[in-house]
Amino acid sequence: MSLIVPSDEDHFSPEADAAVDEMTRGAVLVAQVTNYDSATGLPLIQLWNLTGDEVVSINRTLVERGLARWLDY
Repeated sequence: MSLIVPSDEDHFSPEADAAVDEMTRGAVLVAQVTNYDSATGLPLIQLWNLTGDEVVSINRTLVERGLARWLDY
């Protein structure tokens, strides 16, 4: 995920994984590749859930729930 990192760990917690699963399972999603990880080459993405007329940022929601924090540059 782009611009966010795990709150207190090297990896996202099981709670963060469960939250992403809850917000994305069966949902229409939009992903924007914002960069690539220099070590792995994997894409870093901003992810949005499109529910009806509502657009929800998965990245922002993880931060708001305390499951991630914004990356400091």
